Amino acid sequence: MREYLGPSDIANEISMKRSLFSGSFLVVEGTTDARLYGKFIDRCECEIIPAHSKDNVISSVKEMTERRNDGKVIGIIDPDTDTLRGIGRKPPLFVTDNRDLDTMLVRSGALDCVLTEYADNGKIERFVSRYGEIRDSLTAACYHLGLLMYVSERNEYGLSFKDLDHQTFTDRRSMRTDIDLMLRAVIENSQRPRADMQTIKTKLIKETDDEHDPWDVCRGHDLISVLAIGLRDIFGSYNCKHITSGALAGALRLAYDIFDMMSTRLFEDIEKWCRSNGMTVWVSHKRSVNREVISGPGALR
Repeated sequence: MREYLGPSDIANEISMKRSLFSGSFLVVEGTTDARLYGKFIDRCECEIIPAHSKDNVISSVKEMTERRNDGKVIGIIDPDTDTLRGIGRKPPLFVTDNRDLDTMLVRSGALDCVLTEYADNGKIERFVSRYGEIRDSLTAACYHLGLLMYVSERNEYGLSFKDLDHQTFTDRRSMRTDIDLMLRAVIENSQRPRADMQTIKTKLIKETDDEHDPWDVCRGHDLISVLAIGLRDIFGSYNCKHITSGALAGALRLAYDIFDMMSTRLFEDIEKWCRSNGMTVWVSHKRSVNREVISGPGALR
């Protein structure tokens, strides 16, 4: 049923709740977003509404603020390829610091916590000495795939990136990506792509020359899928031989804490907006807590 919900349904839900609740509403893309951000909101002053799509967030927030004159509704969306395309957003819409929420998780201290739990220290050290830091290896592995999505959108190639098997093009020793195997996997995964492999590859290589910020390019889903391969086959300990990318994404969300959230531009932008508009979204009583930086198998930042 969720796929049939439109922005008007989300706006109507907020309007119905408004009769009993005078606080802020935070509209987010999906249920996993709601679970994560729900750890950091003041539940007495703010309620989260999953909108079940990015477009629904954008349109329902616009509906509430511009047509229904409700000034206490904001939304959080992933930029996806918006940053690469030069598309910006203005409050009451806010975007994650990086390409999407999962990318933001991998870039944060949550990754260090997950590696402490699941990685073998000796194997990590050997991997890093040979191939480089974990985060750098992950972004290098996923950069061309994220860029390919942008190239496909910009040129209307009609490529599909859903349900890719990253194991078919990821080296199980280095986590490096074979670009030709990746292109072949994406093209085979797509229905009637509107360009051949060589044309697409030429465009992709040309786009690579622009040297975009990898954290704006790499999809979090891809980063986590490659990390799962690394943990299962390269540097994981005995307790993660069968770990899935879904379980790994859940572990990262659990490990992501208030201090990680407070260090983001997203947190600061929303906090500033709330102060200017008489709203409350984030929990405030933890802001004075100082974070002790713990180094571990990764001081991987």
